[in-house]
Amino acid sequence: MYYTFGEKMKTLRKRRDLTQEQLAEYLGVSFQAVSKWETNAAYPDISLLPVIANFYGVTTDELLGVDVTKAKEKQEEYLKEIYDLYHQWKLVEMVALARKACHEFPGNLDMLDTLSWCLHQSYGMMSAANLDEAIDIAGKILEESTDTMLRYRATARMCYCYSAKGNNEKALEYANQLPNLMQTKQFIAGRLGLHQGKDQIEFTQSCISSYIRALIEVMIQYADLDYANPDNTLTDTEKIALLQNILTIQQTMYGDKLCDRHFDALEYNKSIADIYLRMGETDSALDHLEKAYAHAEQFAKYTDGDKYRSVALKNIASEPHSHWSRNPFEDMLDRLTNQSRYDVIRTDPRFLAILSKIKSSIS
Repeated sequence: MYYTFGEKMKTLRKRRDLTQEQLAEYLGVSFQAVSKWETNAAYPDISLLPVIANFYGVTTDELLGVDVTKAKEKQEEYLKEIYDLYHQWKLVEMVALARKACHEFPGNLDMLDTLSWCLHQSYGMMSAANLDEAIDIAGKILEESTDTMLRYRATARMCYCYSAKGNNEKALEYANQLPNLMQTKQFIAGRLGLHQGKDQIEFTQSCISSYIRALIEVMIQYADLDYANPDNTLTDTEKIALLQNILTIQQTMYGDKLCDRHFDALEYNKSIADIYLRMGETDSALDHLEKAYAHAEQFAKYTDGDKYRSVALKNIASEPHSHWSRNPFEDMLDRLTNQSRYDVIRTDPRFLAILSKIKSSIS
């Protein structure tokens, strides 16, 4: 549909829920001037066009009715390239490309949101200052955007960034601004059966996958594996039982072909082994280190896109190997070699055999 400049100006103003007087005050012009623009009786000075475009978070091309489709296509191209770099774990290049996209589309809050995400993902490799910049951008989005979903993403990023900075109080402040589980689309649309036909199947399976991951994350927190919560009264035996429950849930929901989830199973078995070591039960610890290695092997063997076999997630494709930033064998070797908790079994033949197999898998 074709819009005149005046119609475009009026649509953008109403989208921001502004009066002509409010817009005029921001731009430093009279409200009569704004009225003339919206009726196509006059046009703003050319120097005002970038200011207006930035205020509304659009390009000057879009403001003037130039081919918006091409701009959208270019933005999608940037997003694809950015996520491709992420999956290759080229984080420095990813951030640089996101900055370039923001420079090309100044004021575009979706592009800024992407840059904020890139900065958060890359802070560990690049600089802790990335977190501060990601927070600043998310704050700008919360100040300027009226898009509900964009605001939720920015709020969630505030949580992750402040948590990474060690400021849990601030992270919790933003977390409390997000909807609870009972108000999410997964719960409401799923419970009411709002999707139909094939869409209903795809949606419910995506909900199941999200619920599994959320449940497991919460159970891991409850297990308090780092013994950080002095109020947690779970015994070591109970923590092991909780981790065994997680492994059972994982097997039940994903099926006998865990694919990418073998990486998680590796972590859970290693955690069980660590607790057994703490308890002085070295044989049981070695049992689970051997299981952890077996899951590392299976993780290496699955093919990107392999599908799960469970009833719940039938025909759902697994994540590609590039989704994980770490090689499971290298990760295990680093931990088993450098963490002092393994000193008590360092000369055990079974432990040495595990190390030998890990090294063979890497070479």
